[in-house]
Amino acid sequence: MTAALIGTNISYLILTFLPTIAWLLFYLREDGHPEPKRLLLLAFIGGIVSAILAVIVELLLIGQEGIFAGSFNLAKNAYMFFLVIGLVEEYIKYLPVKFLILRRPDFDEPIDAMIYMMTVAMGFAALENALFIFPLFHQDIFTGLEVVINRFLGANLLHVLSSGIVGFFLARAFFSPRRHHFIALGVLLAATLHAAFNYLILIKGVIPQGTFYLILLLSTMAVVVFMDFERLKKKSVI
Repeated sequence: MTAALIGTNISYLILTFLPTIAWLLFYLREDGHPEPKRLLLLAFIGGIVSAILAVIVELLLIGQEGIFAGSFNLAKNAYMFFLVIGLVEEYIKYLPVKFLILRRPDFDEPIDAMIYMMTVAMGFAALENALFIFPLFHQDIFTGLEVVINRFLGANLLHVLSSGIVGFFLARAFFSPRRHHFIALGVLLAATLHAAFNYLILIKGVIPQGTFYLILLLSTMAVVVFMDFERLKKKSVI
């Protein structure tokens, strides 16, 4: 009985990680010079840790007892509330790359910035999936699977695309003496798009064509990130 329960829980946990791994493999296969697996794993684990840190910071800032609980209240100003979340999450997703990857000798091509940022994002999204979806599997496996699919096409894709944008600006920073300005701009842009996505999720049921706007936002981001990815791949060709 215990072994069966453990096996079931492990199966559910694997299902929560599958969407992020699928997106990660999709982008990694576009890299002409594959990164060391140990660094990719380090970045993925860094993303998981960064998700935990983001939850703590968000609770401290905008939780019920948070520092800015009254200022950035969801009921008062939903977009600003989501913008704070976006800024926290996009910056914290950058930290594992900054502290664990940037100074490594294997970080030697512009495209590496996007690869590692996206890998961190997938680790971040994987833990989010587990926190959101794992309890649902115990209530109703079909509801859990439905949420897995929705997050695969929504929140997980958002995380990889927004981090891809930060990664592009991070790559550009290496070619500019004002590198910190580029990184800050990338985080701000990614956070703004992140907030727009969350806000549209909140109001999609009360505005005409709400789902269309969500698809349009993600599609536009995907095209931009793909174009940036291709530009950096050309710079990386020796």
